Amino acid sequence: MTALLQAGPLRGEPEPAAEPPRRWRRWPGLHARSVAALAPVLVVVGLATAWNLQGWPGRVNDDEGTYVSEAWAMIFEHHLSHYTYWYDHPPFGWAQIAAYAWATNGFARDASAVLVGREFMWFVTMASCLFLFVLCRRLGLRRVLSAAAVALFGLSPLAIYFHRMVSLDNIGTMWLLAALMFAASRRNSLRAAFWSAVCLAAAVLSKETVALLAPAVIWVIWQHTDRRTRAWNLGIFGATCLMLLFGYPLMAALRGELLPGQGHVSLAWALWWQFGGRAGSGSPLDPRSGSAALVHFWLGLDPWLLGIGMALIPVALFVKRLRPIAFGLLIQVVLPLKGAYLPYFYVTAMLPFAAVLAGGVADACLAPLAGRARMRFAWGVPVLAAAAAFAVLVAPGWARALDRQSTVRGDVGSLAATAWVERHVPKSDVVVVDDYIWPDLKIAGLNPLWMWKVDGDPQVKRLDLPHGWASIKYIVMTSQASVMLNQLPTLMQALAHSVLAASFTQGVTVREVLPGGPASSASSSSSASSVPPGSAWAESLGGGVSHPLTPGPILACFTAGPWDHAAPGSASR
Repeated sequence: MTALLQAGPLRGEPEPAAEPPRRWRRWPGLHARSVAALAPVLVVVGLATAWNLQGWPGRVNDDEGTYVSEAWAMIFEHHLSHYTYWYDHPPFGWAQIAAYAWATNGFARDASAVLVGREFMWFVTMASCLFLFVLCRRLGLRRVLSAAAVALFGLSPLAIYFHRMVSLDNIGTMWLLAALMFAASRRNSLRAAFWSAVCLAAAVLSKETVALLAPAVIWVIWQHTDRRTRAWNLGIFGATCLMLLFGYPLMAALRGELLPGQGHVSLAWALWWQFGGRAGSGSPLDPRSGSAALVHFWLGLDPWLLGIGMALIPVALFVKRLRPIAFGLLIQVVLPLKGAYLPYFYVTAMLPFAAVLAGGVADACLAPLAGRARMRFAWGVPVLAAAAAFAVLVAPGWARALDRQSTVRGDVGSLAATAWVERHVPKSDVVVVDDYIWPDLKIAGLNPLWMWKVDGDPQVKRLDLPHGWASIKYIVMTSQASVMLNQLPTLMQALAHSVLAASFTQGVTVREVLPGGPASSASSSSSASSVPPGSAWAESLGGGVSHPLTPGPILACFTAGPWDHAAPGSASR
């Protein structure tokens, strides 16, 4: 009898219900079509972004080198920045770059430190594309149109230009898309609200200006939660986000740098400078302003993605599920009109919103056709018409731009100058450089000095330049640095007492500072060496780069150290 009872249920008793398969086992079957739609787009975007990653864009904005240098300082010097950290941005952004570089041994592996940061930007772009696709699906877009939105976001020449560059805006945008993705979750759960808050906090701690787009995330949560649980969802979201963001001012308070005071930087002063004290660049509507020139540059790279997105804002406001996205893009369009400072990378966060609106409005237009049995196949006509218009109007320009992006080497002069300095300059000599070159020379054991700190950091003047301009031995000049000389009087004095030592392509030169004054024009030209483009850099790839420091815990940076104090306003970035 015992054996019979153990063998199975008695006759007449119901069979036990079969255990449902686990969610991860059902995932491939449920999402196979989405994977099939997204995977080819990700492959194309990944290849387009990675091709010539080092060479293009060229050395056009040394914020790239700044963030990589700060990541290097976290790993090797255990400080929040390679110079005085003055709360210009929260450190979480370059802490992520540091984590990637430490995990992959990037600074010992790559020929250029900036390439380490650009590698990380590739992963950020791929993650952003994935989050964007899931967001589109949760907003109700068809798979094909969701994949099309990802293609617009990833293949626009404007997007590739900025996605390749090392910027905190790329990292912040990735976390913002993750926050929107969780906010639009179909499960309407407290867990989704919690993770949306975590991602939004990560976005703000990567790039503080992302906080201006928080209303769009809150609106998405409002739309995707039941009225009976909405207060709980928003409460969990708000409490989690504020608690995580509170860690930033808490860190400043523990370091004694929350409020302005004598002899130290402060978070309060930095926030005032970022949002109110910084000189404006004018309204984009003023053709003579710096903002108008920057917008013209953006549209010169690609007028289509931004233009289509902005044109569709009024239409999208009539589509309920697209209103938060349209509102998010509208915020970003309106804010620069007041004439405040317009950052170079500002456009980065606008791109995914424009791509979602393009796909979303197309989906909304096709919905009435696809919903009727008699017109089930009629929606293919406008799709084919849109594809034909894209092929005729947009694709040729994109193809030419992508071809240029895959072949132009804008880094040759900078890399060649770096290799020349490593071979010819004594390691103890002070070499003034931009932040593209700074980390490479620091890794090689030299004594580089970021040119913006020559006149912008009292501690640098006291420790590195005790004799003023005469303490500088060499200067590496680039075309970008030349237009900023009027803000650097000490560097201008050093240049007035310098002679040309080497010249390279793309306007990069190395000048030797002579305390006795500049040599005659004849001796200057005879002492200078002209290096063929890229030859010095190519010779340097064989090795010879020393790594005098060893990686340490990144979290050690968050304790105050001797590098971390200077007078308020001592930095100028």
